[in-house]
Amino acid sequence: PSVNCGQRVSVQTKSFEIAPILGGELAHITEFPWQVGILRKGRHICGGSILNEWWILSASHCFETVNRLDLAVVHGIADLEAENVTSVKVAKLIIHPDYDSGIHNHDIALLLLKSPLILDSTRVPICLTEVTWEKAWTTCWATGWGITSLKSNKSLRLQKVDLHLIKWKKCYNTLPIVTTNMICAGSSEAGKDTCQGDSGGPLVCRKKKKGSAWYQLGIVSWGLGCGMVEHPGVYTKVSNYLQWISSATAEAGKPYSHVPDSGRQWLASPWAILFLYFVMLLLFW
Repeated sequence: PSVNCGQRVSVQTKSFEIAPILGGELAHITEFPWQVGILRKGRHICGGSILNEWWILSASHCFETVNRLDLAVVHGIADLEAENVTSVKVAKLIIHPDYDSGIHNHDIALLLLKSPLILDSTRVPICLTEVTWEKAWTTCWATGWGITSLKSNKSLRLQKVDLHLIKWKKCYNTLPIVTTNMICAGSSEAGKDTCQGDSGGPLVCRKKKKGSAWYQLGIVSWGLGCGMVEHPGVYTKVSNYLQWISSATAEAGKPYSHVPDSGRQWLASPWAILFLYFVMLLLFW
């Protein structure tokens, strides 16, 4: 059966008292079936997300000093210590050619798997989107196996934390090194954030007006500390890289192209409609 991107089987999970991703709770893999873990010599280093049966999306900074041959991708499981962990080797690692390790600009990478994933309820591709307007989105989650408190090691159980998107200008005022290739998300509660070890994992949201599909808006990239209300987490803005993803995957011989999802949603903005009306008046005056 074909598996649609961004669709999940929802599973009720109990809230755990000590469950931070920071400040999050344990997640079941069928809640976030696009989530994968990336291992280097058997140790978890970063998260990633499934684009299709061949491709994993992650962050460039995860692989600055990494040999592709040391990498494996764990999929379809929330507990990295489980006995039946399945992993697949990486055939090709593509780091964005303009990646800047100083400020983590263009912090995006692609991993081509040696053998294709079998897509099912625990392995589902995430949808990508052209829609960038913050108000178009609701119910955002970040997931990963990163540290769960500032005093702990990385979690070996998948964690989730609910976050909200923050306007780019507001984020820039707080963190002036944020570029237009980045988006910010945070929580009004202190201690809710992504942290070390969550890097490369997805920030996913649903559209306010449309269906149940989940879309990946960001890749966990960087932040100043973890869990501080005044310092949101910074994520690579995936919509800026749709063309790069398409050309890089085609060049590698396994083309991926996302399903367009009406980037025209920005027309919902009354200012955009007024602007177009004004332009047409000028053109046909």
